[in-house]
Amino acid sequence: MTKEAKPVSLESRAEALRQDRGDNVAIAEISSVVGSLMSGTVVDDELDEIATELRELTLFIGAAKHVLSDLGPKNLSNRSIPDAAEQLDAIVEATDAAATSIMDVAETLEGMAEDTDGDISATLGNLAITLFEASSFQDLTGQRVTKVARILQHMEERLNKLADAIGDTHIEEAAAEAEIEKDDEGVAVNDKDLLHGPQLEGQGNSQDEIDAILAMFD
Repeated sequence: MTKEAKPVSLESRAEALRQDRGDNVAIAEISSVVGSLMSGTVVDDELDEIATELRELTLFIGAAKHVLSDLGPKNLSNRSIPDAAEQLDAIVEATDAAATSIMDVAETLEGMAEDTDGDISATLGNLAITLFEASSFQDLTGQRVTKVARILQHMEERLNKLADAIGDTHIEEAAAEAEIEKDDEGVAVNDKDLLHGPQLEGQGNSQDEIDAILAMFD
């Protein structure tokens, strides 16, 4: 650390001038001495102000880092956002499957319309056209979901960099499945805690497992 230069007082500078020039000192030289001393004072004041601002900036950075850590950017970028992306993928798959089913029905109606005559044929044909037009929702939904997925991917990358910058490494463990709590009559009392929406592909109980459970009540 650089040592602070010891300030020279006005008395010391005046005495030095008196010893060098005697009692006759030019006004310009006195002005120079006073200006030099004032300049030194200003520099010291500026250094104190800079030091104060640096301390305040350090405190602000520390507080900001604490707030950012509370947001959990590492957990968001490594668990929450990827989970949301998987849900979006599931939405695209579900809408694609629904659109395919609708078009299959429309094709069936179209075939029936060709095998019939009169008003029934026209009605079936119109129904087929309506279903084909309605199935276009899949394309629009897919485009919108893709835009959201891109935004999530961008956020994931940014949050991951932020986590690295502030040293955040915390990632929450996957939430455990809630246990069923029942009252004295055997009715579930925490049923809201058990509602997690449809499971993703490969998660939850398979249809065979559900059928086996239902078969126990036959």
